[in-house]
Amino acid sequence: MALAVLTRVATYPEKWAIVAPSEKKARIIMGYIIEHIFDNEYTKQKLEISKDESLEHLRRERSKNRLTFKHSDGTFGEVFILSADSRNKLKAGDALMGFGASHIVMDESALIDDDIEAKIFRMLGDSTDNYFYNIGNPFQRNHFLDKFQDPKYFKINIDYRQGIQEGRLTQEFVEEARRRPYFSVLYENKFPDADAVDVKGWSYLITDKEFEGALVKVENPFGIKKLGHDVARGGGNFNTWILRQENYATQLGRNEDNDLMSVCGTTIRFVTENNINWQSVSIDDTGIGAGETDRLREQNFSINPVELGSEARDKLRFINRRAENCWRVKDWICRGGKLNPDQDWTELKDIKYKTDSSGRIKIMSKEEMRVQGIESPDIFDGLMLSFDSDFTLEDMNREEERKKRQQNHSLQRHSKSNPFH
Repeated sequence: MALAVLTRVATYPEKWAIVAPSEKKARIIMGYIIEHIFDNEYTKQKLEISKDESLEHLRRERSKNRLTFKHSDGTFGEVFILSADSRNKLKAGDALMGFGASHIVMDESALIDDDIEAKIFRMLGDSTDNYFYNIGNPFQRNHFLDKFQDPKYFKINIDYRQGIQEGRLTQEFVEEARRRPYFSVLYENKFPDADAVDVKGWSYLITDKEFEGALVKVENPFGIKKLGHDVARGGGNFNTWILRQENYATQLGRNEDNDLMSVCGTTIRFVTENNINWQSVSIDDTGIGAGETDRLREQNFSINPVELGSEARDKLRFINRRAENCWRVKDWICRGGKLNPDQDWTELKDIKYKTDSSGRIKIMSKEEMRVQGIESPDIFDGLMLSFDSDFTLEDMNREEERKKRQQNHSLQRHSKSNPFH
């Protein structure tokens, strides 16, 4: 696509706009255009640069937002990038309306909001000779699907099969990718089923098939024990304690106790009874939960307080820590994680997700869930929190070794100070 746009603007007096859900994504195609300007003298000599610029700096940085090419007859070709950030649809749409271009490339088209796409399309109205390219993965059933089904559009579909034929993918890689989320979207190029996504683009995090397959009693759980604890916020919500190991999760307890000190005591009891290392105990540290985490730390328990609205570890894939932990739940179940058979787990089927304008995964907020008549998913939240701690078996072994050394050192000191003991 970059080579095609470069050829057009270097040859014809055309204006091209590259639009993407974010400026960062729009820069990807522009970066390729800049890279290939220097492939031959034809494009290189036509490029117009200002007096304070250098070709070497442009080649190295590849960060320009607008390029101009001067033709022999005095006309100009132009290419520029625009952001269609849907976080403020009105502002983004109005900003785009201020630009005009005869030809448009929309990258990651499915991630651009329908309302904004309508205003992008309006940019083509000033000319009857247009190119309108839409590129992307079929994340949502929106305007991108409409174009894919429209016979007036020419389609090019490059799936994993062609990738294997061309040697860009291996069969082994594809089989590994098949176990991961979004395989049908990213590799088979299939739009979500109509019943798998709602009109606002929300999809269910856990499918019915995945949920039913996970409800299996496991006699011999293995791996390090991790506790996820969600603290009730009143109004009929529950305190929940979920114990999870490598292959199995079970509910230790659930109650509506509003006495924070009593809740704190219950947490201590569950940790002690189940021989759980405190560093693998994850508690929501926002709102009322912060009161419990403060009290536990006052008692010198090294817990893992979790701010779910904070930045994700993988901030390129997830909008915040909550989305990242929720996705870990899905990945765990898809890899074979099992749940102690209990109908309380049905909350897992209420969680929905979609991607934002930058392609990052986000989870439907509890406020929006309440609007849809869905109660707070306290059981799910307890399970989700158990995925926040990265405390490993190696960490536990090191902790045990440290305690042994500390105990031996204490005994040695005691022996020296009491020689006749």
